[in-house]
Amino acid sequence: MKEIIKMKAHEALECVELVPLFQSLPLSQRKAVAALVTQKQYEKNEIIYLAAEDVGRFLIVEHGQIKLATVSVNGRESITRVLSSGDFDGEPNLFGSGSRDVTATALTKATVCQINQADFQQLLTDSPDLSLNLLKTMSQKIKELELQRAVAKISDVKGQLARYLLDTQASLAENPFKLPLKKKDIATYLGTTPESISRALTELSDLQLIQNQGGQVKIIAPDELLLLI
Repeated sequence: MKEIIKMKAHEALECVELVPLFQSLPLSQRKAVAALVTQKQYEKNEIIYLAAEDVGRFLIVEHGQIKLATVSVNGRESITRVLSSGDFDGEPNLFGSGSRDVTATALTKATVCQINQADFQQLLTDSPDLSLNLLKTMSQKIKELELQRAVAKISDVKGQLARYLLDTQASLAENPFKLPLKKKDIATYLGTTPESISRALTELSDLQLIQNQGGQVKIIAPDELLLLI
């Protein structure tokens, strides 16, 4: 079993403040949530939890990348999301069911902050003001997500790939860096085809925004990549 590490107060607070759900809370309430945070480390390709497993915890990626994927009856994997540093997973695990319909696997060596569901729910019971503030925040985040989905629908493959490359580079803190996913998996994740990903990589290279050779990518012009998103 992976060792659970109790974090220093300021490090735990930094993890909590990565999550939009908690960012608007008063400092005293953020500290109360931070007091529940523990830390785990995972090696590349290590499974963090399996689909249908009772997870019972909320995860915040402190460093590295994690893929969330489903597997069909014929064994085909479909990546639903890639979590990078600062991303989080399992908000429903804080408030309701602890089971998930995806499997989480470390794409790279990863450090994860986590909050136990039972501990968090006890905190909500003890702090009605915190519960009310979280409900207000969640309502606002739902509106923002609806807007983001609408924007994503009109984003082209080149823009989506630019975002993926920038997020991956930031998560790995390396430049150049090796893509953790194969082209076909990136295509599945972005909802397009491997051919489209290849074309987009070529276009970004031709524009001298990146260098790409054998799955090794170097970002040359991050500001211009941002303009494509």
